[in-house]
Amino acid sequence: MRPLLTTILLVIGLGAAAQNTIFSHAIGNWRNGPVVYITPLIEASESMSKDQLKERYRALFPELKDIPASDLDVLLFGTREEGDESRRTLQAKYGMRKLQVVMLEKPKDPAITVPADHH
Repeated sequence: MRPLLTTILLVIGLGAAAQNTIFSHAIGNWRNGPVVYITPLIEASESMSKDQLKERYRALFPELKDIPASDLDVLLFGTREEGDESRRTLQAKYGMRKLQVVMLEKPKDPAITVPADHH
């Protein structure tokens, strides 16, 4: 009986320690533009810091590489729907301020690319 109880407690403990999946997107040049960049949503973990996510966005999207840290923000959401709504709202908000808004697309999967020289 004792090994069963120990196993059950271990499984419960591991489940409690697991991090939930959250969703995130970044927005660059959000203060004054001239071009505001909004990334697509990505899945993230609650254990990731905003600084870690900023670095991930900079690595995935070349448009964000040279944006100052003070003008690159990461937003976090519990559901995909909340994140999608945020992207739509921000696109409209910055459009009303007469700033150009670029909705970035997910990068292509590098595993699918064909080498340039395949002779």
